[in-house]
Amino acid sequence: MFPNFKPFLELLPDGWFATPPDRAELLTAELQRELPPEHLLGAVAVNVVAHRDGTDDILCWHRDSPERFTVVHLSWLGRTEINAKHPTVESDGTFDDFLAYERRFSA
Repeated sequence: MFPNFKPFLELLPDGWFATPPDRAELLTAELQRELPPEHLLGAVAVNVVAHRDGTDDILCWHRDSPERFTVVHLSWLGRTEINAKHPTVESDGTFDDFLAYERRFSA
């Protein structure tokens, strides 16, 4: 999928799954449709690499900062959001930051 990304996918918490390329393309396209220019991820090159089962949460990997991951909750609006806080960023940082964010829900 991505250079040196497989080890991260093996560490995904319960409920998270590696996103197959065809679904990743669909989710990335929806993310790009929803992003207003002033959003945290506006004009940032990311790939959707994982998704949480039963929710609209996706894990984005930053192509230009490969140590950075962002969890986004898609709205499925199908067009650009008018509020720069949407789609909602749930977590942004390293993979360890993502894991720490997820531990809050399993504690």
